[in-house]
Amino acid sequence: MPNQECDDLERASREHAPNGTLSRRAFLRLSMTGAAIAAAGGLASSCMTTQSGARGGLTPKLLAGYQTSPRQGQRCAGCVHFLRPNACEIVAGEISPNGWCHFYNPRRRAS
Repeated sequence: MPNQECDDLERASREHAPNGTLSRRAFLRLSMTGAAIAAAGGLASSCMTTQSGARGGLTPKLLAGYQTSPRQGQRCAGCVHFLRPNACEIVAGEISPNGWCHFYNPRRRAS
């Protein structure tokens, strides 16, 4: 993948700046692409749930869409990611058992 980025950088440089230097437009486009890829990779890794010794996840509450009240009957205490008494495998920090976030996944009821 790094070779692909170098090739893209060289091509962009040749396309936009005849003297061989990188144009501002090409630099910004490549920078934004790299930032988007890095952000997507970070988000994907933070969404993966593991049961480790640490309490709580790493995803910021704002990114998770966390709220302190239930949503349409869905609440953290009924989610597979909830860690008693007030933590989550995904969301960082202390959470309310009556809260809700975008990662809500209901526990299966025992039959």
